[in-house]
Amino acid sequence: MEKHNLEHWFLDKQGKLLAWREWRTQLSAMDTATALNEAAKWWKFVPLVNKTFDPWRVETWPTPWELIGNGSFCPSAQGLGMFYSLVLSGIDCQLILVVIDQSPKLLVRLSDDTLLNYYDGEAVDMKTLDLQILQTWAASDLASLVKV
Repeated sequence: MEKHNLEHWFLDKQGKLLAWREWRTQLSAMDTATALNEAAKWWKFVPLVNKTFDPWRVETWPTPWELIGNGSFCPSAQGLGMFYSLVLSGIDCQLILVVIDQSPKLLVRLSDDTLLNYYDGEAVDMKTLDLQILQTWAASDLASLVKV
């Protein structure tokens, strides 16, 4: 597995998309636990900005290819990117909207209540957190964006 080289973020749009596809191919060959840890770490190293879309309004969310092609990510975009990556790699998960420190944030929830994107680069047991889930989406709920 690549040691989290950041060069792909400096490629043109097509280069970013090809690098993401290659990484997802590697991800889909891993066992679930390894894939989750890899996804958490890979998405930790994206170029961060303040806000790229409104997490409250699904109609403002980019498709997976728009998200990667743009190449700039807010904390919610990291969560959405993890969700897209896992779903397109065949890993069942949900996307959840929560409020952390008075800011909305998209997290990825696995069937065993593991969360991604609560902390950068780490998988966390949801049972250890005091969270209020405001909304939950399955891949099928976002089929118009994910095209699954």
